[in-house]
Amino acid sequence: MKDSTRVKSSIQEKRIAKAIGGRQVVGSGSTPFLKGDVIAGDLFIEAKTKMNPSQSITVKKSWIDKAKEQSLAMRKEDYAIAVSFGEPKEYYLIEDNLMEDLYKSREALRAVIDAIGGVAHDPLGLESAEIYRIRELIKEAY
Repeated sequence: MKDSTRVKSSIQEKRIAKAIGGRQVVGSGSTPFLKGDVIAGDLFIEAKTKMNPSQSITVKKSWIDKAKEQSLAMRKEDYAIAVSFGEPKEYYLIEDNLMEDLYKSREALRAVIDAIGGVAHDPLGLESAEIYRIRELIKEAY
C-alpha cells in the first residue's frame, strides 16, 4: 500500500474512532490477531475510502464476508463497513438485524427521554435521584 493511501486510510480510521468512541486498530491486518480498522465495544469496523473525492465506490461482497469472518474471530458481536467517497464523511454498510436493533434502540431512547421530560436537569433540583442518574447516563453516551 502506498504511503499516501495509508495516510488517508489512517485519517479516516481516526475520524471514525473519535466519532463513535472507539479505537483505531494500529497495524490492522498485519498480524493474525489484529483485524479490522476500528473497534468500539462489540463493534468491528472495516474502513474503505477513495483517495480522491468521487461520486461512486464499488462495494464488494467479499468485503462484507471478510468483515463478518474477522469480527467473529475477534469475538465481536457486530460488524460494519465504513465507506468514504474521499471526503470526511462515512456511510455504513450493516446487516439488517443490526439496522433493526439500532432503529428500535433509538426509538426506545427517545421514548425514555420523553418520559423523563428531556435530558436537561430540573433548574429547581426537584427531580428524583433516579431521573437525575438516567439523564446523566444518556448525556454520557452522547
